[in-house]
Amino acid sequence: MKKGLRLWSLLTIAFISTLFLITSLFYGLMIYQTAQSVRKTESKLLLSIGKQLSIDPLVKQVLTTHTNEKALETYATEIYHIYDLDFVVIMDMQAKRLTHPDETLIGKPFQGNDEKEALKGHTYVSFSKGSLGQSLRGFVPVYDNQKQQIGVVALGIKVQTLGTLISKFRQGYTIVLFTSIAIGFIAALGIAYYLKRQLLNLEPKEISQLLEERNAMLSHTNDAIIVVNSDKVIQLSNIAANELYEKTSGPGHTLTGLPLEALIVELDAVSLDSKREQLYRQNGQEYLFSSAPIIIQQKPIGWIIFLRNATESLFVMDQLANTTAYASALQAQSHEFMNKLHVIYGLVDLKAYDELSIYLHDILSPEKEFSHRLSFLVRNPQIAGFLIGERQKFSERKVTLLFDISPEIPETRDDDETLAIMNCYRYIHHLLLKIALPEELQILIQYANDNLTTTYTLGLDTQQQAILKTGCEHPFFQQLRKEAKATFTIDSNNQTVVLQLGTPYHEVS
Repeated sequence: MKKGLRLWSLLTIAFISTLFLITSLFYGLMIYQTAQSVRKTESKLLLSIGKQLSIDPLVKQVLTTHTNEKALETYATEIYHIYDLDFVVIMDMQAKRLTHPDETLIGKPFQGNDEKEALKGHTYVSFSKGSLGQSLRGFVPVYDNQKQQIGVVALGIKVQTLGTLISKFRQGYTIVLFTSIAIGFIAALGIAYYLKRQLLNLEPKEISQLLEERNAMLSHTNDAIIVVNSDKVIQLSNIAANELYEKTSGPGHTLTGLPLEALIVELDAVSLDSKREQLYRQNGQEYLFSSAPIIIQQKPIGWIIFLRNATESLFVMDQLANTTAYASALQAQSHEFMNKLHVIYGLVDLKAYDELSIYLHDILSPEKEFSHRLSFLVRNPQIAGFLIGERQKFSERKVTLLFDISPEIPETRDDDETLAIMNCYRYIHHLLLKIALPEELQILIQYANDNLTTTYTLGLDTQQQAILKTGCEHPFFQQLRKEAKATFTIDSNNQTVVLQLGTPYHEVS
């Protein structure tokens, strides 16, 4: 995969390019304005000198009498040397030159064809090409004492001379331009390095990827996650956290900008600095609370807090415990079965038939033969082992599970279907173990038409019934039922509660 420019390089190039573009535009504008200013200044200078010459007595005398032309030529030469002009030409009304830097052109007509308006009495400046090349020219009419025009003063600066003047200014601007670019380059490197450090040395693509990954994790996790600043004000919350808050505040509310106490009412019951999970209880529900500090450049700026429903965690622990109990039950059953076979074989070999009868009666008692009878009624070994483990677990609470299975449950090859049924059983049993149960709990399991119907019948008081109903409405149990494609009903009549779970169960064809 082709990599793009690194952030540092990209910022430096962008900054330098912008600086170069701006300074170049500024440089071009200044050169243009300088050229215009030089032209304007020189134009004013030409006209000012021309006006001064137009009232000079020597100029008037020569144009009037056509005498003393040599003195006028010398005077004109002094003028364009003093003012750094390229030429000073004085012409009569026939546009014949009386003075010119090139003496061979004296007496000849003025070239350029831009003198005609000056012969009509106009004062102006123009660009035209004459005997000395392209030049900036100023024309001033000359009048005698009777206000009659007697000639024209033409002064000029060649374009090369103007270019030389402009180049002097351009050199200064060029130095400033490259100095600015050099300073900008150093500043760009510094700013790019600073921004890079502020972004934790991450590239834009990495930042966008991390942002998308973070949003995906926050949106799809079932745990409530919030981020608070150092003042314990919530800066960020995921969907699960907002849903948890809406249970108490109502729909349409968000946690962003609220104090942490808006979600965790008893904040003193937990510690934000603890590195271990803490058990937190609120509104009758238990949560596993954990937090971690957010540190940027070795400075803590807040915490990220996780709230996980303790019921789900305990359910997972219970599932692991059942798996262990199932494995232990199978091992013990296998070992016990072999021992019984050895005893029976020994009694038969010794022909101790009376003792054998007593022994068989003893092992066939309902309590000891539960596993044996269950293996005939439940052909699915996973469900059979699970029910054995559950019976043992309830017996530790002094509760006897009375199973009524009719007809026998056939074997199935759909492990996902079996697992989904067992997960629903686990959750229901988990709820039952949290309340005060009677000494006997009747469980009816019926199989018909690829469907397994399990009915729990038990006696409970009103308070225990309310706790059981609340647990059955939990979203986690709803998700389990959805995955198992199961139906569930809970009915109560006085002190009797009936739970009925219907799940698909397909027999091996």
